[in-house]
Amino acid sequence: MPLAARLLLAFGLVAIIATAFVGLTLREASREIIESGFADRIDAAHAGVRQQLAWEAEALRDLLPPFCQHDTFVDKAHVELERAKGDPDAMDPTSRIALRRLVPSQAKALRLDALSLVAANGSVLAAEDASRIGARDPRLAEAIKAPGGAPRLRPAKAGGEPSLEVHCALSRHGVTIGLVGARRIGPVLARIGDAYHVRLTAAPEGGPAPRSGEAEVVRVLDVPEIPGLDVVASVSREPLRQALARLDRSIALTGATVLAIALGIAVVLARSLSRPIAALARETREVMSGAPRRVEGRGGREIADLAAAFNATIDELAAMRKRLAATERIAARREVARQIAHEIKNPLAPIRAAVETLRRLRQREDPAFDDYFEEATSTVLNEVHRIANIVTEFTRFARLPAPNPEPVDLVAIARGVVTLHAAPAGEETGGTTGGAASPRVELVAEPIPKVSADRDQLIQVLTNLVQNGLEAAGAVRRDPRVSVTIGPLPNDRVRIVVRDNGPGVAEDMVPRLFEPYATSKEKGTGLGLAIAQRIVFEHGGEIGYRKAQKGGAVFEIWLPVGGPPLLEKPPGDTTVRPRAPDVP
Repeated sequence: MPLAARLLLAFGLVAIIATAFVGLTLREASREIIESGFADRIDAAHAGVRQQLAWEAEALRDLLPPFCQHDTFVDKAHVELERAKGDPDAMDPTSRIALRRLVPSQAKALRLDALSLVAANGSVLAAEDASRIGARDPRLAEAIKAPGGAPRLRPAKAGGEPSLEVHCALSRHGVTIGLVGARRIGPVLARIGDAYHVRLTAAPEGGPAPRSGEAEVVRVLDVPEIPGLDVVASVSREPLRQALARLDRSIALTGATVLAIALGIAVVLARSLSRPIAALARETREVMSGAPRRVEGRGGREIADLAAAFNATIDELAAMRKRLAATERIAARREVARQIAHEIKNPLAPIRAAVETLRRLRQREDPAFDDYFEEATSTVLNEVHRIANIVTEFTRFARLPAPNPEPVDLVAIARGVVTLHAAPAGEETGGTTGGAASPRVELVAEPIPKVSADRDQLIQVLTNLVQNGLEAAGAVRRDPRVSVTIGPLPNDRVRIVVRDNGPGVAEDMVPRLFEPYATSKEKGTGLGLAIAQRIVFEHGGEIGYRKAQKGGAVFEIWLPVGGPPLLEKPPGDTTVRPRAPDVP
């Protein structure tokens, strides 16, 4: 993965992870703060409810007793009830009408939600609600019999809504009459709830305790000032959801902004880092494919240190290249000198024998001297010519220059060599071949890039392989043919295959095929393939031989497109061993 892509991915992941971590932490902290705010509001509402209800209870405690002790309308009602012998139905209608008008006005003056004038049997003599007049309520009868005191809770089932209820009673001459007043708790709870933004309601008597849910936070509050009263406080979670939704949008927007900024920084940083690295890599590739030279490190101290280390390595490799080249040539010359010494011994033997024979015949003044002289001098001249050829080939091998690479069209080079050798034999010699088939050389090439190589040396290699193929095939066939195939290979390489339809190389010659002076030809010097191998190796390539499945020799050459490397290997260490045939 490129450095720029890695930096983009790393910065993107860091931005996403950091935003997610901070966002989730902030979201959880905000949720806890809002939840604690709900709890604080409920606690404050609880304190307010207790305080307000305690005040209401204290105010109601002393509200009705003065009316039963010395108020005129209660005394008049008691006198009328006493005249009726305690029977409410026997009371004077005029008095009852007056009471019906008086009680509602008193309830309004006392700010009571309910006020009833009740006889001992529970009959309602007058009330703020006219529909209740004349009804008999046993609970009210029990209430006025109880001693007065602190307000008590009137359950909702008794009056439709929980209320604080107080009473007073007047008993004389065996007749009892009482006032029962009530003030609803709901308005008090609503007023306090509005102040603290909490919904407060009286808990239903005998029902299940409400619980918190997804929609709201619920808590049951105990009010010890009013025995039996439980208040349900609830706060809607909608503000929490809205706040969290706004926070989520803010986190998402912030994350997108942070991600964009991180990617922008990564792009700038990647360019500032990758450009000098890419430039250094390009320069190193150029160095490896061309002549050694120093590279420049730009972009930071680390890049400069890397370039300095590379330059030091290049200097050492260049020096090593020179030493290896010198060692290689010395080793090659030693080997060739040994081979020459061996080859020269063969023609020296007949030369020596001819000269010694001439000397003996001359000393004896043998008449056969003149006849043998012609034969002996011819032998000496032939062998001397043979020695001269050996020396000439050695000189060519020893003076083979280093490659001078330049971008060349390998297909065009091969086409020129093929065209030169594809001419019929009769046209080459200016005569006929006595009916023998003309040699044929063909080229099959795929598109390949230009190769950095020495044009003349590649022509020399291809010429040698094509000529060897034609000679080997022509020795056993009337239709000698050579095929040259050129195509691309992976890793920026090209392949050249030279295939003939001859007998192939003898098995005993395969291990020594590329050694100097190793040949099976009668007139060959054995330096052609050695020179070809050396040229290929100095170009950073490989050369190998295999036998085709249908017969014939196949030579394959692999060359790098970039040209000779910085450091070549000695030919003795890079000889390509024969491979099993894999192409017909």
